Amino acid sequence: PNIVYVMADDLGYGDLSCNNEESKIKTVNIDRLAGEGVIFTDAHSGAAMCTPTRYGILTGRYCWRSRLKKDVLWGFSRSLIPSSRMTVASFLKRHNYKTACIGKWHLGLNWALKDDRIPEDNPEEKGENVDFNKPVQGGPRDLGFDYFFGISASLDMLPYVYIENDRVTALPDRVTENKGKKFWRRGPTGADFRHIDVLPKLTQKAVEYIDGQAKGDSPFFLYFPLPAPHTPILPTKEFQGKSKTNEYGDFVLQVDWTV
Repeated sequence: PNIVYVMADDLGYGDLSCNNEESKIKTVNIDRLAGEGVIFTDAHSGAAMCTPTRYGILTGRYCWRSRLKKDVLWGFSRSLIPSSRMTVASFLKRHNYKTACIGKWHLGLNWALKDDRIPEDNPEEKGENVDFNKPVQGGPRDLGFDYFFGISASLDMLPYVYIENDRVTALPDRVTENKGKKFWRRGPTGADFRHIDVLPKLTQKAVEYIDGQAKGDSPFFLYFPLPAPHTPILPTKEFQGKSKTNEYGDFVLQVDWTV
């Protein structure tokens, strides 16, 4: 079988109308998936945050067996999974699958550095020592994925650049930040990067990948970790006001559209 693993970031269990008859957000596409498939209602997680969840999903290991013992990594943190560790992607490659990760990585990357100062695992790291002109190591391409397009961590964590395979698609040319529900930290931003465009862009890339692989003879595995509806809450124009609740409800409907 082909496998598409979609993970929504910070989505509430009861926000989906298939899980909650009283939800004011009508997630018709996810509801259809649930209605035609299976819903698991007795589930357990080793952690309630981004990095440990992703570590467990991709490695099958208890999330705190890595060097990370609490909290999450940041956008410039070093890679958490060694290349020697089996992942779902590397396992499936052994069985002739084509593999891709499109979306929010948040498991650390080994950015090329200007000198020997290593980035720290903290939100204050600004990336002044990072050389964006050079390849990025220790990411999906080193862990079993044939193709990667996405962002290094959460959409509110710098740097704000797209990475395709092992290179940024455009060098940072400005510093941006935002407040409130549209919050993101002050940080370097790529010339082709607008926060509100990220979810549509990732959706487009995922659809293109599925369409392309469907024409081939090999099965494919697409790992599609969304940056939404985590902050910044940025529904595009066609979804603004659509839920008749608030910006978060509108953003959840955009996630449903993505699915």
